[in-house]
Amino acid sequence: MNWKWNDTTINLPYTYDNLKELLNNICNKENQFTQYEFAKWCDNLTMAFDDDDIDLTERDEIAFSVARDIECQWDLYLINTFPYKKLRNLDLSQVSLPDEWFLKWSEELNSETK
Repeated sequence: MNWKWNDTTINLPYTYDNLKELLNNICNKENQFTQYEFAKWCDNLTMAFDDDDIDLTERDEIAFSVARDIECQWDLYLINTFPYKKLRNLDLSQVSLPDEWFLKWSEELNSETK
């Protein structure tokens, strides 16, 4: 399938291990990228994994689920937090989701592979 990929400054392949590393960076406040860039990267991961020709491993399925939740929650957070007029001009690189959400996603990703 042909997807419209998001441009993102995160230049890493779309893998379980990279999702885990990026999430850990955010949780540890070591990220050199914005949460907006991360949400776009997660959206790209879901598109990469949503290819009918790819057989996903159990880890990949977990990564797909977590990445899908991240990119969906990003969109929902924006629309539920900011008025439409403000959202149209908002610098998305300045938006931050609650820290506890990232901790939950990290735990979900880590607990499923033990």
